[in-house]
Amino acid sequence: MAGAEIWALNASRLREASERAGLKALVLAGEPNIVYSTGLRGLAGAVVLSSECGDYIVSALLDYTRALEGAPRGFEVKAFYRGGEAGIKADVPASDLLEADSVASAVAKVLEACSGPVGVDLSWLPYQVAEQFKTVLGDRLRDFSGGVASIRAVKSEREVEAIERALEASYKAFERALEDLAEGVSELEVAAKITGGVMEAGAWGTSFPVIAAFYSNTALPHHSPGATRLSAPGPVLIDWGSVVDGYMSDTTRSLWWGSGGSNYRRLMEDVVEAMENAIDTAGPGVQASDVDRAARRTLEKRGLARYFIHGTGHGVGVEIHEKPYLRPASKDVLEPGMVVTIEPGVYMPGLYGVRVEDMVLITKRGRRVLTRLPRMLEL
Repeated sequence: MAGAEIWALNASRLREASERAGLKALVLAGEPNIVYSTGLRGLAGAVVLSSECGDYIVSALLDYTRALEGAPRGFEVKAFYRGGEAGIKADVPASDLLEADSVASAVAKVLEACSGPVGVDLSWLPYQVAEQFKTVLGDRLRDFSGGVASIRAVKSEREVEAIERALEASYKAFERALEDLAEGVSELEVAAKITGGVMEAGAWGTSFPVIAAFYSNTALPHHSPGATRLSAPGPVLIDWGSVVDGYMSDTTRSLWWGSGGSNYRRLMEDVVEAMENAIDTAGPGVQASDVDRAARRTLEKRGLARYFIHGTGHGVGVEIHEKPYLRPASKDVLEPGMVVTIEPGVYMPGLYGVRVEDMVLITKRGRRVLTRLPRMLEL
């Protein structure tokens, strides 16, 4: 039930925001937006939100039954034929079948009886589809992608609880993977263990492909797990997350496997210090770039700034990367309800890398760390 309450509140917030902007309807496409407003995953279609015209799920024929069964209360479901499918005979009521060969033309059919400007989140549409929407809606179309991003950036208490449940599922999978971190295990096997583990813990799946890196691969921030196996003491980096009710978690931990590793552990301490200084800087009204600066200055004092080659963090919700962005040139300002990652890293090509990442909620008075795992791990 928790998910249904979240999605209903999200749809209401988006509908009200679009109306305040003078729009008669809002069209949402792309899986994150559709999950955000309805909870439906993998739907080929779009969502229409409108107090005046009604709320609709506009679904390709193959997803009609699933959409009908999973539609939130108050939504009508309409089906359309994608290009070339018009000859298919389907058991769909004539009143629910639109004579349209694209999602854009199907949405236009739904909106025929509704006059006035229509907001569309164009940021989530492929170029060709965006052009189709511009053609069928004409001068009625308004790009409301900025409005959608701003609404999604600020989480309700229910959304934060879903993120915390995603974190809990991720801990269980991570703990099981650590138990199997032994000589001979491969990066791929660690990634597979976590992938299966989050689903066994009740999550929808991982929030992104798991990054499991050994040895010099830890110096590659977006390393894809491969056949490298643990054979001697060395560094391990794991970046993973899970999805619960559409909401994602994101955590990274670095550790030294086996004996030795004193230099690596000192590097971990430097990165954790940068992380903690960034967390202490975060709060309502703070420039996102100031949080990044706090982490970067800490590493500068250690002579490590040139090895920190990405931003300090990003917002997380129904997407793993969303507003705000904690980068040197970011113009975003932190607000209560935003959930961000704080994840400084140091990467020394050919040697090793360290990244440590927590999730942080911006509150009215400061911040609250959501991640509940030790930052310095020992095996």
